Amino acid sequence: MYVLLTASVPDYDEDFTVAGIEQTVDVLRDSFAIPHIIGSSAADIYFAIGFSHAQDRLSQLLSARQKANAGRLANLTIPLPNTVEDDLAAYTAGVNAWLDIVSKGWRGRGAPELLISGQNEITPWRPADSLNIAKYFLASLRLTPHELANSGLVEDTPSENPPFPQDMITYNPRVSLDAWAVESAQSVTGVPILAADSIGPLSLPSEWYLADLQLPTGAVMGSTLPGIPFVFVGRNDRIAWAFRSSDFPRDEALEPLQVASAVSFITILEKLPRSTDAGDAVEEASDILPAGLEILVIDRNTSASSPQDDRSRKPSLRALRLSTLQDRQTVFSMEGVKAVQRDTVSEASRVLLPLMARELWFQNPVLSSEDRNLVQLRSQVLDLLAAWNGNMDRYSPEPLAFWAWSLALQRRILKDEFPIQEQLWKLPNPEFLISALSARGESADWCDIRTSSRVETCQDQIEAALDDAVDWLNQRHGSDPSSWMWGSEHYVEMNSSTISSEGLLKEFLSLRKEISGDPYTQFSTSFDPTNDRPFVSNTGSNFQAIMSMSEDMASYFLLPAGQSGHPMSPFFDNFFQIWSQNAYLTMTSDLSAARSGSVGLSRLSPDR
Repeated sequence: MYVLLTASVPDYDEDFTVAGIEQTVDVLRDSFAIPHIIGSSAADIYFAIGFSHAQDRLSQLLSARQKANAGRLANLTIPLPNTVEDDLAAYTAGVNAWLDIVSKGWRGRGAPELLISGQNEITPWRPADSLNIAKYFLASLRLTPHELANSGLVEDTPSENPPFPQDMITYNPRVSLDAWAVESAQSVTGVPILAADSIGPLSLPSEWYLADLQLPTGAVMGSTLPGIPFVFVGRNDRIAWAFRSSDFPRDEALEPLQVASAVSFITILEKLPRSTDAGDAVEEASDILPAGLEILVIDRNTSASSPQDDRSRKPSLRALRLSTLQDRQTVFSMEGVKAVQRDTVSEASRVLLPLMARELWFQNPVLSSEDRNLVQLRSQVLDLLAAWNGNMDRYSPEPLAFWAWSLALQRRILKDEFPIQEQLWKLPNPEFLISALSARGESADWCDIRTSSRVETCQDQIEAALDDAVDWLNQRHGSDPSSWMWGSEHYVEMNSSTISSEGLLKEFLSLRKEISGDPYTQFSTSFDPTNDRPFVSNTGSNFQAIMSMSEDMASYFLLPAGQSGHPMSPFFDNFFQIWSQNAYLTMTSDLSAARSGSVGLSRLSPDR
């Protein structure tokens, strides 16, 4: 079994003779197994990235195709620009070249999941599959915070209470994109800096795949999405680009518009590597930018962006923290930008905690608990939180105490009104609590328990929730708050996102580690509660990048897993420790640097 499983681990020094390329293409793997692809034409290079995606992430490619197609192929009657059509055809040929090699045997069917699942036939890749994956990715950005009311989680609101305010509901999309720029006047080097991040599934393998494509028009490097040949967030030697996601119009749900958006999206990605300055890149993209996406581009002198609209939007708690960090510094270096992206101070705690504890910090109300130990423990918890700055450090007790208290309060308020909508009161919703405790309009009425004869106030609920939290913490972690640790409850659990992760592969396809942060920190880690684990995380910052056109031309990327999707490859989880420590990979398109410590050079030769 070991021999069969390891047979599909790629040999990065193996050469291949393949049909579909005109000239020889070299795939140089640096010390992190990131491919640097060198060829004489764009078509040959896009062939090689398709070959590399399939070689490293075959099971992920097939799984992504299965999810994206959902029984239907994209409507390809929408015309593609000639260059995009040619590049997708070249990419398709590259994926199929690897599938052909696997089909000849002795490679463990290309991936352990496929070997164990017993899948007998793999249909060839088609350009429509890439288009469908682009469409599926755009759709994953479209769940707005206002759609929970239509999701079945919130049904009938009791008539005696005010309607549930839509803007109090937190319901995040599957993927969220963000980006911000440091202008030249604020940069130490006088050259703009672009920071980008994606919040999405923390899975094995990672959703993203790093690559350096040495195109005839110049090298372009950054993150790619397996199934699509183009660099999604990245740079050439003239510009760097990234995207932000925002609310999508409701009429975008129509199928023809989805396909048109996917075509526009990959057309923008194909054009960006040839752009020479930020203004031109944004101008070309703005006319066809899909609804709900914003593009941000920097060059050596300036930055430019194209928002979908200029409507003022209520800033999120995470955005408020970013604004605070930006205002705090007048000049940024690359290290300063890293510190902002790595920040684990939660704006939710800094806004919500004073509302919860303001009365308790300054007076000693009658306690509902008669247990002297719990009374003392409650006092210790309040003292801890009074001196806390909101840093969600994994080794600290304060984040655990704060979130246990917050969720206990949310549960008390919302379970009364929605007793069967468990997800509504289990998922963190500090915006709702802030609104209720601030007594905005009639929102404080939510603190009253409608089944009781007396009228409960929010302060009653706050004190009862603190008792609930202290009791829960005492039972799970003991009576010494200094020994509590956020990471003991808040840990990342990364599992396989591919076709199968059952049985024999279960142990190989899982990573677990205590982690700092929360859903409202810049280094984001969400709560995905399961049974008795309210703070476990399998969603968060799954990609971060910092890029500049400064002299060293180096850029920094952060991924949670590795380049390979094979659990027995040394490059399956080699980024995990770096990611959990908030460190970065330094990536460059300098081939001499890539050759230093290279783990392999594979040559693709044309089959005449």
